Amino acid sequence: MSELAEVAVDTKHPAIKGEYYYIVPEPLKEKLKVGSRVKVPFNGRTVDGVVIGFLKEEEAPCDFSLKEISAVDERYVLPPFMLELAERLSKYYGAHIIDFLKLMLPPDVSLPREALYSAAEASEAESFRSKIQGEVFRVIKDAGPITSDDISKILGLPPSKVKGALSSLVKKGLVKKEFRLKIWDHYEDDKKPVFPPQLTSEQSKVLEEINQNIENEKKPVLLFGVTGSGKTEVYIRAIEKVLAKGQKALVLVPEISLTPQMTERFRSRFPGRVAVLHSRLSDGERFREWYRIYRGDADITIGARSAVFAPIRELGLIIVDEEHETSYKNMEFPFYDARQVARFRAELQGAAVLFGSATPSVESFYRAVKGEFGFLKLTRRVTGKPLPPVEIVDMREELKAGNKHIFSRKLCNEMDAALARGEQVILFLNRRGHSTFVLCRDCGYVLKCPHCDISLTYHMSDKKGKCHYCGFEVKAPDTCPNCDSRRIRYFGSGTEKVEQEIKIRYPGIGVVRVDADSTSRKGALEEMLWQFKSGKAQVMVGTQSIAKGLDFPRVSLVGIIAADVTLNLPDFRAGERTFQLISQVAGRAGRGDIPGKVIVQTYCPESLAVRAACQYRFKDFYREELINRKRFEYPPFYFLMNLIFTGVDNDKVEAAAIKVRKILEEKGLQVKILGPIPAPRFKVKDHFRYNLLLKSKDQESLIRAGDILKQLKGFDRKVLLSWDMDPQDLM
Repeated sequence: MSELAEVAVDTKHPAIKGEYYYIVPEPLKEKLKVGSRVKVPFNGRTVDGVVIGFLKEEEAPCDFSLKEISAVDERYVLPPFMLELAERLSKYYGAHIIDFLKLMLPPDVSLPREALYSAAEASEAESFRSKIQGEVFRVIKDAGPITSDDISKILGLPPSKVKGALSSLVKKGLVKKEFRLKIWDHYEDDKKPVFPPQLTSEQSKVLEEINQNIENEKKPVLLFGVTGSGKTEVYIRAIEKVLAKGQKALVLVPEISLTPQMTERFRSRFPGRVAVLHSRLSDGERFREWYRIYRGDADITIGARSAVFAPIRELGLIIVDEEHETSYKNMEFPFYDARQVARFRAELQGAAVLFGSATPSVESFYRAVKGEFGFLKLTRRVTGKPLPPVEIVDMREELKAGNKHIFSRKLCNEMDAALARGEQVILFLNRRGHSTFVLCRDCGYVLKCPHCDISLTYHMSDKKGKCHYCGFEVKAPDTCPNCDSRRIRYFGSGTEKVEQEIKIRYPGIGVVRVDADSTSRKGALEEMLWQFKSGKAQVMVGTQSIAKGLDFPRVSLVGIIAADVTLNLPDFRAGERTFQLISQVAGRAGRGDIPGKVIVQTYCPESLAVRAACQYRFKDFYREELINRKRFEYPPFYFLMNLIFTGVDNDKVEAAAIKVRKILEEKGLQVKILGPIPAPRFKVKDHFRYNLLLKSKDQESLIRAGDILKQLKGFDRKVLLSWDMDPQDLM
């Protein structure tokens, strides 16, 4: 009787995605395990899959002929807790288990292998006729498994002679030859001794409570620490405690921009023990780091969102730095949130979770206040210096005074003074490109993307209008395509324009621009951060990637060019994000011995989010925000699920959304259904988009809704339906 394997199969179309049964061929029986990555035939082609179970042929719930598994990847097997995590996430987010197993697998790349030699069982030294064979055998007996290159170095013999001796020993059955992937650490860790800083009394107290929690309760903990209060040093000391117990740690950061500085600091304190995972690594680099973690060669894993799926055994602590950041949410299917995944994973592996932020998310703050999370605070900077004073500039008054420039008079004066003193300046604008849109002043024509419902952003570097959603680009016109007028003008400002204006105003001053455009080349980000840190650049211009985690002691001035960019978005989190960005960017100033100052330019100085951030009134903001969230039935008082319908035919997309609403209503779920309505980003990549928003006080009702959607039959195949549990973006 044949043995069958249940395989989670990776197929493109969601209607046929799922788990299927395959015959285990005789040659693969010893190699296949639960968690093995396999190749299987499916719909006339070979696809990837993961084995999730075994059963006998008579137990299979089908009576049709089955196909055989084609091949198995013997290099690794996903650990049982990873499969359990994938199953839990599949249920929570309403996706298939393969959607999460894929995130746990490394890139499918071929890497060089090396031979390892070890003494065969019961083999003993003998009187070798060949002196070299005897010496080689004794080295293997003492030091194996070992490579031929290492044997050559130990004996001081040419590689060719060692290989000849090894060949003979293998033929005699005295030595075993096995292969392993050739993995090496491609980073040069700093092995110099590093003397850790003295902890402040606040840090010591917080660390003691974190360590007690790790030992005992393992309750999620929120560390609410002002910018510059030394959260990273607390992380390092907590990790030292975990490593001393023989366990490992995972450190999540929200942006790749934070990885270089965080990695540098951790590598100096834990040389040779740190692995890094993020999207800028090549497939080969990513596989090598993944495999180091899988083998247990790395004690600390640092990475962005996807690193939460790293194959770490003996996990003792997960740290989520800047936990408020929305970049922890994967905005494409499957819509997982790394913060939630971290909590699930900690429960499965018996680990502790530490969330850290100077501006916690409203949901985390509420959980901490209610006692669901532990709540610890760092209220002072480690330098003892106060938080920098923040001054609000009302840009409406600037316009009345005749100043139409992107810089207010106050910001210009402060920049003049700071640069004259040889200090550094950071300018923040959460919008890349040169100008927001291109407009004809005669007929009102706006240069738009033909595939998306959005105007094109003008990029001066290559004089093109670009769509930041689908990548469409076109040369910016000199005359209006609609009326042939030459009165084409560029409106709005992006980081490119700010950089240009700084270079005009301060010729000879070094400027670096940190945004998605300037850092696309590998190594560009690290190079820019080094230029600024070394003083070769005096001004840094950037988007939200510079708003957190960066520590430059010579920065005395921070200018927030337009605090309103995120304030007026049609999203219930707009105020929270504005408050967080202002607070985080302001925290980059005055971190060293030089006093800092922050200038915030805004057209809405009366906004609570702006005023509270500028006056460091954290409690006032959270109190008011929670009142509004409760009144309008948003998290943390209600759970949300956003259904997104997309397709090329607008009428069919709308009809499908209406049909699904009726189906959900007929199921009698305890949910409120809003919509369908056209999504704020109505058309993206030639696809029309409609949203249905589900609200419920009971998250289980939303999980049941996900199960219903997953099993939906007879749905229009020309309309794609996806659903996002705990959405961070309703656009």
